[in-house]
Amino acid sequence: MKPKILIVVIHGPYEPWLSILQDGQSKTWMESSSKTRIINAFGIKIHPKLLKADQEIYYLRWSDNKILAYASLLLELVTKKIFRLHTYQPEIISVKNQGQQEVWEVQMPDSLMLQGVKNMAVFRNSLSCEFDFLVTTITSTYLNVSALEEYLDKTTQKNFLGGRIEKSGTMKFQQGSFRVFSRDMVLKIVENSHSYQHWKIEDIALGRLLSSLSPDFTPIPNLTVESQKEIESILEPDLRTTVSYRCKSTSSGRRIDADLMKLLHQRILKIL
Repeated sequence: MKPKILIVVIHGPYEPWLSILQDGQSKTWMESSSKTRIINAFGIKIHPKLLKADQEIYYLRWSDNKILAYASLLLELVTKKIFRLHTYQPEIISVKNQGQQEVWEVQMPDSLMLQGVKNMAVFRNSLSCEFDFLVTTITSTYLNVSALEEYLDKTTQKNFLGGRIEKSGTMKFQQGSFRVFSRDMVLKIVENSHSYQHWKIEDIALGRLLSSLSPDFTPIPNLTVESQKEIESILEPDLRTTVSYRCKSTSSGRRIDADLMKLLHQRILKIL
């Protein structure tokens, strides 16, 4: 029996992400089928001044000034310990957007500092749905859904962790732009969510949690594309088998993710 796939695309309710979703993802790959259900997830918008402060504090962790970077992480650790974020479990309301796509509204401020809380809410809520595999991704990603379905048709439905796999030191983890989980692993994440370290970078924190539950991470074919030239250079066999494309790119100060998705979609449609 063919597996059922649930894809949850996790966005911020701000620009340029809303335009990339509307002009790129929604007009290319984002269409549910009998085997695959696609849902968009957002938190609640915060005031622009708060959003700016949130971004400035969050990005301090990558400062060239190591003392400043570590101080920001220490401050984040203390703050999140005090406010006991591991106990914060916002509800999710299911609605339809203007394009009649399914949307999960996570009832919490949509903040970079609270990414882990939002993602954990998505994991918990997903268990109310019927699926064999959960796929989580983000706004800058193009998914070749037919290649994804073909890949997962041949994949074990137990103890599976896959996607775009990277390393931090010796630890493997799923990079946030493309992750795949079998249902039993989603259940394990939720059951062990008290061990999630909210003060760490989100995908590193999830990687640490998962490494304690399962040592195996399976790379699934993926590419990063940043220009029309790179898309045109992809060989046809790779177009057929590559599941995830990260289209995060800027030209003349403008995000061109949606333009790249449309070019990629045209190429993939020609070979289907």
